[in-house]
Amino acid sequence: MGFDSPISSRQPSACVSSTVLARRLRRPTSRVGPRVLTSTSLGYRERLVEVLCGEEVLVLGVTSQQIHVLARRPANESELASENTRAERSVVGLSRAGILVLIATLTGLLVFPADSWAQNIPLFEAVPSKGGGTNYSVPVQTVILLTALSFLPAMLMLMTSFTRILIVLSLLRQAMGLVTTPPNAVLVGLALFVTAAVMAPVTDKVYSEAWQPYVAGRINFEQAVDRGVEPVKAFMLRQTRADDLNLFVKLSGKTYAKPEDAPMTTVIPAFAISEIRTAFLIGFVIYLPFIAIDFAVASILTALGMVMVSPITFSLPLKLIVFVLADGWAMLIGGLVDSFKMSA
Repeated sequence: MGFDSPISSRQPSACVSSTVLARRLRRPTSRVGPRVLTSTSLGYRERLVEVLCGEEVLVLGVTSQQIHVLARRPANESELASENTRAERSVVGLSRAGILVLIATLTGLLVFPADSWAQNIPLFEAVPSKGGGTNYSVPVQTVILLTALSFLPAMLMLMTSFTRILIVLSLLRQAMGLVTTPPNAVLVGLALFVTAAVMAPVTDKVYSEAWQPYVAGRINFEQAVDRGVEPVKAFMLRQTRADDLNLFVKLSGKTYAKPEDAPMTTVIPAFAISEIRTAFLIGFVIYLPFIAIDFAVASILTALGMVMVSPITFSLPLKLIVFVLADGWAMLIGGLVDSFKMSA
């Protein structure tokens, strides 16, 4: 009765590699490079140097500006013997390191079980699904997911309420006369969380109608993508002005029976410019009370003859206290969230 070898069919290739490595390590390496034999000082920054190069000795005149080859002579036996000894020491050190690498490689081949060598890496596969369409293998879905993540910042800015919220918060900071307060990181973080609150109904719908059926195996990957895009597209169309959508439909050179038939490549830019326009309108309304405070402070300072005093010295504290007493943050965030609900 025969016995199976503990080394799988894939191990010989590794064994051959180890053999080649061992043979290369046994080869004599070339001699060590040029070596200075003697160096004699002749004056200020001038030296006479003898350099051993292979089996020849070069006599060099070295100055601070240049190097001249003054003479050449064959190396004597003592010089060659010392060079050979130096080269052999380097080869011995290399051989010892190579032997350690070889032993570690062979030990790994013997320690790992044969089954681990026979594992196959799953390739990209596309399998037809029962309900029509295509089911992709996990690696393909992973690649698609990673590719989609690279577009996540653009999707966040152009397909959600993030753009409107961030522009309004930035305009509020400018209207109050604050240059770096709150910092950009704070504004972006606040805009992200407000965006999450605004987009919660949309994400819940995507999760229930696309993700859960796909994980349960009731729909394939393509159907999950189509179902997931529909709620997002409906949200974008509710916030998009008809004139902006018609502009990009005209630029595409196509006609559609209803707005829902327009592709995402047309809806996304129309939604983006509509959001920017709406944010500018909200920013204009925010600017009005702060402009009134600036006018009042400037008029009072002029009447008092304090022309050389900067109005912002008095207007900035007034703006801050008025904004805080009016509960401005709650009013602003609440108004932003309600502006999306009004369009629903």
